[in-house]
Amino acid sequence: MKPITCPKCKAKLESIVYQGIEIDRCPKCAGIWLDSLEAERLKMIQGSESVDIGVSATGMSCACSEKELKCPRCHAKMIRMLDIDLYAIWYEQCSKCRGIWFDAGEFKKFKQNFQPKSILERTVRVFNPKQK
Repeated sequence: MKPITCPKCKAKLESIVYQGIEIDRCPKCAGIWLDSLEAERLKMIQGSESVDIGVSATGMSCACSEKELKCPRCHAKMIRMLDIDLYAIWYEQCSKCRGIWFDAGEFKKFKQNFQPKSILERTVRVFNPKQK
């Protein structure tokens, strides 16, 4: 595939492969780009959080002041998405190709939100909202 640039800091993304899944990672801000459904596949692989080499503070410091981010793959508008569970995280998803951009540290939290324990906790909260 053709090299793509970071939607946040505009650096050229570096391609790495983890267990057969191609991940585009920014060497400057440590954000990661995952094409459609790659995040879903990657979160199920034990140890895959290791591809997210950044820390949340780095990701927050690279927050973009632009009102509209463009997809690094197809240049369509990206939509801010909110995932609330164990961790509340904001990430961007392309409205056209459905790829996902995670700022540094966000994929680790995204993956933790889908661990079996968090699913059980979520179920308990639905049926017993007073229990923490």
